[in-house]
This record gives sequence, structure tokens and C-alpha cells, in this order.
Amino acid sequence: MAVFIIVGCTFISAEITNTPPSAVITYPHSNAYYQEGSNIVIRVYSTDFGGTFPNGTVENVEFFVDDEKIYETSVHQDHTYTYIWEDVQAGEYRITARATDNDGDSFTSAGVILKVGEAPVIKKGISAGKGKYLGNVMGSSSVRADYLQLWNGVTAENAHKWGSIEGERDVMNWTTGDNIYNFAADNNLVFRYHAIAWGSQYPTWLEDLEPEEFQAEIEEYMAEMAARYPYMDQIDVLNENLYLNTYNGREHAAGTPYFRAGLGGPGETGYDWVIWLFEKAREYFPNSKLVMNDFELENNPDGINEMLDVVKVLRDRGLIDGFGTQAHTFNVDGFWNNPGLLRQRIDMMASSGVPVYVTELDLIGAPEASEANQLRSYQNIFPVYWEHPAVAGITLWGYVEGATWWTGSGIINADGTKRDALIWLEQYMRDQPDVGFPFDGEDMVNEENMVYNGEFNLGTSGWNVQNNAGASSSMEVVNDAGMSGYYALRICPDNAGTASWHIQIRQQTPILNGHSYTITFMAKADEIRNIDVAVQQDGQSFNTHFQQQVNLTTEPQEFTVSFTSSVADPIAALKFYLGGNSACVYIDNVSMMDVTDSSTSLPNMMNKEGNINVYPNPFSDKLFVDVADTSGSSYYEILNINGQVLVEGLINSHKTISTELLTAGIYFLRIMGGNELEIIKLIKN
Repeated sequence: MAVFIIVGCTFISAEITNTPPSAVITYPHSNAYYQEGSNIVIRVYSTDFGGTFPNGTVENVEFFVDDEKIYETSVHQDHTYTYIWEDVQAGEYRITARATDNDGDSFTSAGVILKVGEAPVIKKGISAGKGKYLGNVMGSSSVRADYLQLWNGVTAENAHKWGSIEGERDVMNWTTGDNIYNFAADNNLVFRYHAIAWGSQYPTWLEDLEPEEFQAEIEEYMAEMAARYPYMDQIDVLNENLYLNTYNGREHAAGTPYFRAGLGGPGETGYDWVIWLFEKAREYFPNSKLVMNDFELENNPDGINEMLDVVKVLRDRGLIDGFGTQAHTFNVDGFWNNPGLLRQRIDMMASSGVPVYVTELDLIGAPEASEANQLRSYQNIFPVYWEHPAVAGITLWGYVEGATWWTGSGIINADGTKRDALIWLEQYMRDQPDVGFPFDGEDMVNEENMVYNGEFNLGTSGWNVQNNAGASSSMEVVNDAGMSGYYALRICPDNAGTASWHIQIRQQTPILNGHSYTITFMAKADEIRNIDVAVQQDGQSFNTHFQQQVNLTTEPQEFTVSFTSSVADPIAALKFYLGGNSACVYIDNVSMMDVTDSSTSLPNMMNKEGNINVYPNPFSDKLFVDVADTSGSSYYEILNINGQVLVEGLINSHKTISTELLTAGIYFLRIMGGNELEIIKLIKN
């Protein structure tokens, strides 16, 4: 039996005579969120192969919460061991798993930190409830309004590469990286860090360092990472290391020799420098999965074997948790007509004994790029990855056409119209069995708050600025404004005009006759000034239903105003009037709530809870509306945010409404029956 010593989370063996079993928690991810009282599925991937010693068997896997054992099992399906932790109460927990093999050697997984609270879980991404995460990359701090509707994982495209952070020695710039991480953390998404050691986009000043200095610098970098980002689920510790079996006979990353020399050289194992790197990563990141990542794998079995040789020495020491394949178009598109061979190549990767992570997938189609060929590639290639039992999750490397690193790999146009590949991908996900995780919860739309994107986590989506009478201004979402959340809306007048209404920030919020509303928001300004908050008809006669002035200082203040409407106005809008003063204004945490006492509501069928059921919301090509307890027909209209009626008709008790011609965005469903109306905010994906 080998004697293994744990120092911190570093796996050290004075005499390695057996490869320890792997143990990787593939679900939940670090920073996952659950509502209290939930039953939480815990999945552990564990094998006893992939090292340099003969394969063994996993005898059992134990599950721990905050170091207290809660379950043990020897039953698995395709190397995944499962436990359902029932009725979990509010708190923050650290989950680990320990696997023991037939030689009696054990290995304990990296930890996973999860949070449990009172708020419901919000669905995020098209893979919600389908068993695995499906993520994407963010190239900047800007967040598209459709991101959370489509994806539930985040990787920074460039912002976390060492060269982006520390181009000048000891001068670190984390701004964009912090913004991207905080977006993921605030929304409890899977976060992948890309990357620590990569011989491209690295600080060139490293090239002149002696090994001792080189190692000190990379430790300084890792220490800062650990301090800033406690909820990283995965880390690409070593990226693009292949050099023996490559398409051009060269290093995948030209600067890798500097890392190889600076971190200690090949040594006795041939990979001593890699061992040092992963040992340090284990020490600094005890709650993150450590991944080796590369390209040119699927179409190059010799490359897979080269990577497996490195993985073996790490598996012997319990230092690796994931085999990362980038799966770029030039390595995988050619498998559109041979998915069976692609599966064989993934099987080779899975022989590493750890989960396979698809980290940078993009497809353009083959033999030439076209939307039709891209669709065919997605149809024939994506399911091979998604349905492979060793694949724990997939990240796409961009999705907006014209904004991806590889031309033609986008699956949605900049205006929000979907390409055929995305339409197919959404349907494919809908057709997958519901297993209850991840992100299986309520709709993203908060039906109590009439305001969409009031925390500005989705950029300026849902909001627009109107400049009148020659005034001009700029509107943008900023971070670190000291408001309620990480993001806030900043409006800076260029030409402030002479009246407050000359500059307006607005969002449509239809109101009902006799209903009472409470508006809350946080605001400050660069200098003391006033602004007005109003609810006004956004068109036609521009009747003002409510308006009140508030005084801003340079410190954030919370404001609450209320009013009762004497009319029903389906095109009313919540507005902030900012003209007449050139000082910039910051706004955050905006909500408008219908606080009408249900006991005083008019006794019309439209006001009875549960009488109207609209689904799905967000919707795609069809919208279903059920109206119960009606004595006759009701009339419906779908309006855009400008109050234009786009679709209309009659409903008896059930109606299927075709919405194929509507573009992605915010809409309002107005249903009128008797003397009352109901207005429901809708979002089209």
C-alpha cells in the first residue's frame, strides 16, 4: 500500500506504488444556490484508472458536508456515484467526497461551496434541469440581455489570461476580469478560470526570469486569484501544452518552453514542472477543479495520447480533476459525418479517469462554412459530447455572429435573431429528459416586480433614453458605483436642456385603474441635484399619472414613492427625468410593485388569481393562454414596448398564439374581459 500524506490540499507520496482513485464532484458546482428545504443531488465521478499503475476498482465513495460524513455507496452508473441530500436548510456548506480503491488507498475531492437561502431558485440557461451546465464566454463587462436565458456558465474570453492582467510586472489590472467573475458569482453560474499557465498571451517579462523568480511570480499571481475569486468551479491550470504530436511539429503555445524551464524543467518524470504547477494550484485552490486544457485532440489520437501521458503523472499524485478539450471548429467540424469516431476519441480522453470538460466548442460547418452546414454540424456533433457519460459540461466559445473569434461560429445575430443552429439547440435541450438540475427553478421574470432588469445585471436591456428639445446624454451600465449591487446605470447629460423632462430614462410599466403602486430605487449624483420620478403615458396625449421630485447627494440614497392610479393605461411608462442639470446620475435597484389590497380589487374575473395562465414565459415561437371562468370571449393584444399592437384576437378559454414573427425582446399581453383588463409582461427569447 502506498503511503499518501496530505499537506493542505497537496497530494504527496514518499513512495508511489499505486494510482489513487479519482473523486470529482461534477454536480453541484461551486457557488450553486438552492432554496431552503430543497433536496440536493450530489454527483461524484470516480474511477481507479488513468495513472501509470495497473487499473483497480473503486470500492466505495463517501459524501461529506463540512467534514461530516452523510452517506456512503458502492453503486455507480458509468462511474458516477449519486446521493440526494434531503431537506437542506439555509446556510453555506462545503461538500467533499472521498473515494477508496481495492488497495485501500483513498483520495478526497476538491471542495464545492454551495449556498442555501430563502429565495427561490431562478432558471438560467437552456440546459436548466437537463443535468449538465452549458456555458459561454464573455469578452467584456457588457452583458447581453439574452445571456442568462441561454447560458448558465461563464468563462472570461481574454480577461483572465496572465498577459491581460500583468503585462507590466507587479502592475495588475483585474477590472474586466472582476466584472465578469462578479456577474457569474452574483447569478450563481458555473465559473471557469482561463488560464494560469499558457505559453501565449503571457507577460513577456517572464522570459528573463530565473526559475526561483519565475516560481515566485506565478505563486503571487495564484495567490491574488485565490483572494479575489473564492467560487471558481474549474481552473485551466495548464493550457495548450502539446508539442510532440502537433499538426505543424511545433509547440501549441510558443512560450511554453519558458514555463517548462521556469517551473523546474522535466526532471525525473519528464513532467516535474507540471507536477509543481498543479501542486501549487491544489494548495491555493482547494475548492476548485484543476483542469489541463488543449486543442487538436479529436482529430489527432497521438495528441490525445501525449496529453494522457502528462495526465498519468498527475493522476498518480491526485493532482488533476478534469481533461479539457477545446473542441474548436478546425478539430471537430469534420466529424459531422462520422459521429461514431468522435465518440471513440472522447472515450480515449475519458481513459484519463477524470471527467471530460468541453471548454471552447465552436462549429461553422463542413466541408465549408454556411448556416446550413453549421446546423448539420450541431445536429451531428453536439449530442455526441452532451450525451457522453464522462462529459461533465460544455462551454461554447462565443455565440453572437460577428463577435466570435472564429468567423461564422456565431449562432445568434447581433440583433437577437436566431440562426438555425441555435433554434435546433434550444429544441434539442427541450427534448432532453428533465432530471431536476442544474438551475431548475422559477422563471427569470419576477412577476411581482413590474420593472425588468432593475439591478442592471443585464446591461441596459429593457431601458431606453429619450432626449428632447435639443438635449443630449449618454447612458451606460457601470460597476463599483457603491450602489445596491455590482452594477448601476449612469446617465451623463452632454447638453442637459432647460427642463427636467428634456432627458428621460424610461421603461414601459402598464397600470390598472384603482390600483396602488410603490416605486423604489437607489440613486446618487456626482454633485447635489434634483431629479423627478414619474409614471406617464408613453405616447398619444402623454398624460402624467404621477410625478415627484427627489433630492440627490453624492452618497447613495434609497427612495420610495407611492401613488394610486385613477385610470388604466396599457402604455404607461416609469420615467426618470434628468434634464436641466449637467451632473451625472447613478440609478440602481429599481422596482415598481402593484401593492393593491386584493380584498379591494374589483370582482371581475380578470382579477381573480389563477384565472389566466400564460406559458411559456420567456417564450419562443408559440404562446399559450388559458382563461378560466369566463362567460364569454375575451379580447387579447400583444404590444411592443412602444405600445404598438402587433398581434390581436379573441380568446374563449384557450388560445395558441403564433409568435414566430416577433423578434426577441420585451412585450406586453393585454387581455380585456367585461370592464377590466389584465396586463402581463412577456419576454421572447
